[in-house]
Amino acid sequence: MAFFSSCTTKEYENFQELNDGSKLQRGNVIYSFYSALPKDSLRGEQIGIVDGDKKHKVFEVKGFSSDEWIIEYYDVIMSVYSLYKADTVTEIPDELK
Repeated sequence: MAFFSSCTTKEYENFQELNDGSKLQRGNVIYSFYSALPKDSLRGEQIGIVDGDKKHKVFEVKGFSSDEWIIEYYDVIMSVYSLYKADTVTEIPDELK
């Protein structure tokens, strides 16, 4: 029995990088860089990639809507997980301060 990798490859949403990476856009939602994360404990499932680059990943934030908060990570040596918030978010949860 043969398996083809294309059958198991997950399709991720495409995010666009804006302002040299200080902003990301998915559809009508624009996210702004909020802070670097010291560890990836808040990282949830991968939901997207940036500008079609499979190494430039976007993840959910555990316990929060991806319409409001996302984590960005570029998979290279010494990369940092970065927290982004949707520009419509006005209240910052204590867990993310």
